[in-house]
Amino acid sequence: HGKMDLAESEGLSDLLFAETELQRKAAVRNAGGGLSRKIDDWQQRILQLSAMVEAELDFSDEDDVAPAQAETLQRLAIALAEEIRELLKRPRAEKLRDGIRVVLGGPPNSGKSTLLNALVEREAAIVSDIAGTTRDVIEVPIGLGGIPFLFIDTAGVRDSGAETIEKIGIERAHEQFAAADIILWLGDEGQGPDSENLVEVSSRSDHPEHIAKGKEAFSLSPVSGQGMDGLVDCLVTRAKDILPDGDQVSVNARQADRMNAACGSLDAMIHEPDYLIVAEHLRTARMALDEITGKASTEDMLDGLFGKFCIGK
Repeated sequence: HGKMDLAESEGLSDLLFAETELQRKAAVRNAGGGLSRKIDDWQQRILQLSAMVEAELDFSDEDDVAPAQAETLQRLAIALAEEIRELLKRPRAEKLRDGIRVVLGGPPNSGKSTLLNALVEREAAIVSDIAGTTRDVIEVPIGLGGIPFLFIDTAGVRDSGAETIEKIGIERAHEQFAAADIILWLGDEGQGPDSENLVEVSSRSDHPEHIAKGKEAFSLSPVSGQGMDGLVDCLVTRAKDILPDGDQVSVNARQADRMNAACGSLDAMIHEPDYLIVAEHLRTARMALDEITGKASTEDMLDGLFGKFCIGK
C-alpha cells in the first residue's frame, strides 16, 4: 500500500531476525529507509541526465532549450557511478546476518574442541583424548561484544594415518579454511593454511608438555580461562574491520547486483556519441535501481515478502 518498499521490507526482515546489537542497528537503518533514500537520490540524478538528453533529442532546434553538453553528461555520470561503487565497497549485509566465520584448525588432539566449548561457554563439541574424535564440521553461532560469530570446529588435519571417514572430514576442514573470515590455528607455528586471516593460538598453556609459539601468538588455556579474554578481544576487533558499520547503509547480494547493473549502464553511456543510445542506457540504469526498491515489479515485492515473512496468501 505504498507504506514500505522492497528495500525497507528486507531491512524489517533482518530486524525481526536480529540477535545482536550490531545486527539490530543495521537493520533499523535499512528498515527506516536509509538505503531507499540513497536510491531515490540516485534516481533523481539519473532523471536529470535523461531530461538533458531528451531535450537535446526533441527540442534542440528551439532557442529556449540549452543544448546538452557531452562533457557535462559524462562528468555527472562518472560521479554518480563512483558514488554507487563506494557503497558497493562496503562489506555485504549477509556477513552481518550470518556472522563472522571463525574456523578452528589444527592436527588431532590440539585442543580445538576444548577451545570451541570455552568460546561458546557450553559443551558444543565432544572432547576426547582419542585422535580423530571430530570427523565432521561443527558450527555454533554466538554473539560476542554485540557482534555475531559462527564458530566452526573441524576435523584434525594430518598427512597420514587417517582412515576413509576421517579423510572426508579433513577435506571438509580445508574447505572451511578457504571460506573462513578468521582461522584460529592450534597446530605447529607456521604449518597452518596460507591465509592473511590466520591467528596463531598456543592452547593448553597449563599443560606440562606445552610448547610456546612466537610472541604474536595467543598463549591460553581454555580449561583455566587464562588468556581467553585476549583472544576474544582480538576476534571482536578483527570482526569490526570485516563487518559493515551499523551506522552506515549496507546492501545485500541482490541489491549489489542491481547497483552493479546500474553502474554498467552509466559506464556504457559515458563515451556513447548517439544520444538515442545514451537515453536507453539511462533508462536501463533507472530500471536497475527501481528493482532495488521494488518499483519495477510487483512480483519482486511479493517474492521478497513471501520469501521472508510468515504471511498467509
